Amino acid sequence: MQPVEHPKSLMEVTAEKIRDAIVSGELPLGLKVSEQRLADTLGVSRSPVRDALAAMQSEGLVTISPKRGTFVFTPDLRIVDELCEHRAILETAALRIGVQRNHANLIKQLDLANEAMKRALDANDPHEYTLGDNQFHNTIVLAAQNRSLAKSYNLTISPLKALRTHLFTIMNENTDRSMDEHDKITDAIHAKDADMAASCLEQHIGHLAEAFRIKLSTEESEQPLQGLQPTQSERAAL
Repeated sequence: MQPVEHPKSLMEVTAEKIRDAIVSGELPLGLKVSEQRLADTLGVSRSPVRDALAAMQSEGLVTISPKRGTFVFTPDLRIVDELCEHRAILETAALRIGVQRNHANLIKQLDLANEAMKRALDANDPHEYTLGDNQFHNTIVLAAQNRSLAKSYNLTISPLKALRTHLFTIMNENTDRSMDEHDKITDAIHAKDADMAASCLEQHIGHLAEAFRIKLSTEESEQPLQGLQPTQSERAAL
């Protein structure tokens, strides 16, 4: 007999919708969000929205200030460095397990993700590229077939996913280098060289923090966190 899967609560479903909107860039970094607008858009009352935002504050995706309101997070360099280190630990561990435990399916799914990213590059579509990038890294985590590891990853990595979307779609981060690194990781996994694949993956993840650091240093002379703040039209959005 298999355990009965409990249906998700309305709060959990609401949180998933808002989380996806932040990670995809639909709700930009730094945006002030309205509980009522979110509730109206999602077709729910304010109560599950309020509970969802409270839960997402613990994930680092939103900041709630009693007097100012609720804002999509704006990252700082220390947080990004720590999240990248945390992500590298989880993904490289999952990769090593996946190569041993689930190699055939791992390379099949990675090849599909790489094909999606290459189509996005050909179409000059950074948003679709980020979707393929998410598919690639989720494949590595799921290949370990460890639910505890996957749960920890999903609960802590969303801010980095949102930042990655921002870098690719708004700040024009180098997708060609990113694609080349994905190919190197995949080639090493095809060869069952887990050490090489993990090394390439760790360097690849570190480049996200490096890209953010470069963008910050470039913009600081003009305006702190310029390019990370939403435009007037973005602030008028959901």
